[in-house]
Amino acid sequence: MGAGGDAGHHAVVTSTSPTDRSWGVSSSEVLTLVEGYLEDAATRTHERLGDVAGVAITTAVAGGDPLTVGSSTALAAEVDQVQYAIGVGPCLHALREGRETYVPDLARDPRWSPYGVEAAGLGVHTSLSVPVLDGRAQVVGVVKVYAGAVDGLDEEQRRHGRELALEVAGGVGLASTLVSTSLELDDRIEAMDTRRTIDLATGLIMGRLGCGPEAAFDLLRRESQNANLKLTDVAANLLARPAVPADGHGADGADGVDPELPRSVAQAPFRRRGEAPARGR
Repeated sequence: MGAGGDAGHHAVVTSTSPTDRSWGVSSSEVLTLVEGYLEDAATRTHERLGDVAGVAITTAVAGGDPLTVGSSTALAAEVDQVQYAIGVGPCLHALREGRETYVPDLARDPRWSPYGVEAAGLGVHTSLSVPVLDGRAQVVGVVKVYAGAVDGLDEEQRRHGRELALEVAGGVGLASTLVSTSLELDDRIEAMDTRRTIDLATGLIMGRLGCGPEAAFDLLRRESQNANLKLTDVAANLLARPAVPADGHGADGADGVDPELPRSVAQAPFRRRGEAPARGR
C-alpha cells in the first residue's frame, strides 16, 4: 500500500482529563470515540486513494498546539509530528490561512524548509493540506494526504481529500472543543494545586517564625529570587523537608536556625512593623 504500508489505526492524541458528564460519559471518553471515528474516516479515504503514504487529520486548539487526531498510517502521524516540532509546513499554513495547499515536491520547495527535506527523508515527497471549516466558516483543522512520489497526487485523489475535509468537519470541530475543554480543566487544576502548595508553605513559615502572612510570603518570594527557582518549586521543596523534632532541635538546630526552613528564610531579619521572628517554636 505505497510508502506508508497498509492503512490502519494510529491514534496520536488521547485525553485523560475528566470534565462534566452531561452526556453520561466524560469528555475524555467522548474524545476517544471521536478520534476513532476520525481514524476510520482517514483509513477509508486512504483505501479509496490507493497508493499513497497516508492520510492524517489535524485539529486546532485555541491557545494550544496542533494535534493529530486521526491517521491512516504511522508514517503520516510521524510526518505530522516533524512539522509541529519545526513549526513550519503546509499543514500549519493551511491551518493559519484557511487555504488549500498542494506541494508536489516537498524537498525542493523553499517555503517549507527544513520541514520539506525532513519529510522527504522519511519517504514523503508530496502533500495536500485541505482546511476543515465549521458551520461559521472558521478553520478547526486540516486534512492531509501524503504521497511517496514527487507530484504523487492526481486531481481525483485531491478531490477525495477535499471530500474528506467536508465529511469530518463536525467530528474535527467536536474534537477541538473537547481537547480545549480538557486543557482548560488541566490548567485550572494545576493553578489550584500551585496555590495550595504556596499557601501551605506560607503557613509553615508563619508557624515557625511567628510572623504574619504578608511577611511569610515575602520571605518565600525572596527565597525564590535568591535560588532562581519558581515560587511553587521553593514552596514544594520547603514542604518536603523533614519535620522538626518536638524539642525544636535537629541536626542543624544547635545554631538556633530552624532546620526545616531554608537558611536564607530562617535567618532573615524581621523588622517589619516592629515584629521579630519567634524562632524555635
